[in-house]
Amino acid sequence: MYSIGIDIGTTNCKLCVFELPSLKLVDSVAFQTPKVISEYGSDFDITSLYNQLEKAIITLIGSSSLAQNVKNIVIASVGESGVLINEKGEVVGPAITWYDTRTKKNVAEINQKFTDDELYAITGIPVHSNYSLTKILWIRKNINLDIDKVKWLCIAEYMAYKLTDVKRAEPSLASRTLVYDLKNHCWSQKIASAFALNHLFCDLVQSGKNIAKLKPALAQKLNCNQSIMVSIGGHDHMCGSIAAELKPGEILNSTGTTEGLLLLRNQANFDNGFLDSHLSNGQYVIDDLYTLYASLPSAGYSIEWFKRSFSVSDDEFNQLIDSLLGKLTDLPYLKANLSIFIPHLRGSGPPKRNIDAKGLWYGFDENSTLSNILLAVFQGLCFELKNTLTTIEQLTASYHPIIKVIGAAAKNPLWLQLKADILGREIISCNIKEAVCKGAVMLAGYQNHYIDKNSDKQSDNYMVRYIPNLQINHYYNSVFKHYYQPFFDLKNRLEFQSKKDNKDESVSML
Repeated sequence: MYSIGIDIGTTNCKLCVFELPSLKLVDSVAFQTPKVISEYGSDFDITSLYNQLEKAIITLIGSSSLAQNVKNIVIASVGESGVLINEKGEVVGPAITWYDTRTKKNVAEINQKFTDDELYAITGIPVHSNYSLTKILWIRKNINLDIDKVKWLCIAEYMAYKLTDVKRAEPSLASRTLVYDLKNHCWSQKIASAFALNHLFCDLVQSGKNIAKLKPALAQKLNCNQSIMVSIGGHDHMCGSIAAELKPGEILNSTGTTEGLLLLRNQANFDNGFLDSHLSNGQYVIDDLYTLYASLPSAGYSIEWFKRSFSVSDDEFNQLIDSLLGKLTDLPYLKANLSIFIPHLRGSGPPKRNIDAKGLWYGFDENSTLSNILLAVFQGLCFELKNTLTTIEQLTASYHPIIKVIGAAAKNPLWLQLKADILGREIISCNIKEAVCKGAVMLAGYQNHYIDKNSDKQSDNYMVRYIPNLQINHYYNSVFKHYYQPFFDLKNRLEFQSKKDNKDESVSML
C-alpha cells in the first residue's frame, strides 16, 4: 500500500508516493508554486495551485495500478498564508503570500486592542505582519464581504477542503495565525471576539489524522474504487522534522526559501525574554509537544537573488561551489576577501525582527569576483544563523553541540562546512529525499495506524557529518565579534531611528 505526501512550499510544490510501511519513495512530481503580482503585492495563485495539484495527483496515480493501493493523501504547507471562502466554497479575496508587506499597517489595528505582551501570553508568538490575522484584517478592509459568512483556511487546510469538501483546521498551522490559544489548545475567543471574527475559524483536527474520503468526483477521475483518505500534516518545517527524527533536546536547521531553527519543548515559553527576541512558540504535530521556532526569511532566497542578479546559471553556480570548497581552509584567502553580508532582503528574523529591515554589504571592491560575492552570501547566512542560535541558547540555558540540517542546505557541501566552521558545531546533513513529504507521510502513518512508530523502517537518509576546523572557527569568531555584530547593531539603530522619524512625521501631519 502507498501514501502520498504533498509539500506546498513558497517556491515549489512537490507530491511524493511512499510505500508503506517501508517508506520507500517510489514516485514524485513537482511544479513551481504559482503566484500573481497585483497592485497590492504578491499573492499565491490559489486557483492555479489547486488545479495543478489535482492534475499532479491524477498524473501520479490516475493511470496506474497505484490508485487501488493508495491509503491516504497528507498535505503540508507554508504557514501564515491562507484564504477566506464563502458558503459556496468560493475563494473571497487574495491568498496573500506569507512575506508580503502590505499587511504591516494592520499591526497597528491589532495593537489598538492588545499589547504585544497580552497577545504573546495567549498565542506564544510575537505580533508581526506575516501572521494570518493581519491578512484577514487586510482582506476584510479591502474586499467587499460578509465576515460572518466566510471561513479561514490555511493553504494546506484549503487544499484538503478542495479534495474532500470538509473544512478543518490543524493545530501547527493554527498556531501561526495569531488567534490560537496555545495554552488551552483551542481558538482564542478573546482575540476572535475583539475583531468580530467569532465564526471565522474551523474545527480543529489532530495533525495527520484522516478527516474524510477523497470526494467522489476526483475519485472517479482516478478510476479508483477504493476510498482514499485525506489528512492535513500541518506546517512544512514541523513535518520535515519528523523525517529527521528530531527529539526533545535536539535542534533542527530546516532550510529552503527561508531557514529555520526548531526545538521541541515540553512546555511553551511565554517569558518576556522570548518575546523581546521575537521567538515563536507553536503547537507541534505529534506527542503533545511545543515548538520553539525562529525563522530567517531570506536564506535560500538570498541564493536565488544572487543567481538572478548576476545571471548565474545552475551549472555556473555549481562550478562556483566546487571552486570555493578548496578555499575554506585557506586562511590567507579568507582574510584577504573578508566581506560582511547581512541578508535582510525580505526583512529580518529573530532576535531583531523587522519587516522593513534592509540588507547590508561591506567589503566588496572593483576586484570582487563572483566567487568572492557568493562566499560572502553563504558566510552572511551562517553569521545570521549564529546570531539567532546564540539568542535561543542563552534564553533556554542550553547548548547544542550537534545541529541536524534538512532541505536545500543538506545538498550543499560549501554551505554545510561553513555552518560547521562559523557555528563551531558538528553539522549532520540529513539529505532526506523530500523530507517534508516523507515527514507528513510518517505523521499520517502514525496517527492512522498505517505505520508502527517503534518499528524499523527503511532509511534512504544520506547522513554526512561536517566537523568544524578549529583554526577557521577561531577566525570566524573574531569576524563575528569585531565585524558582524557591530554592523548588525549599527544597522538596527539606524533602522529603528528611521522608523521612529517616519512615525513622528506621520503624527505631526495629523
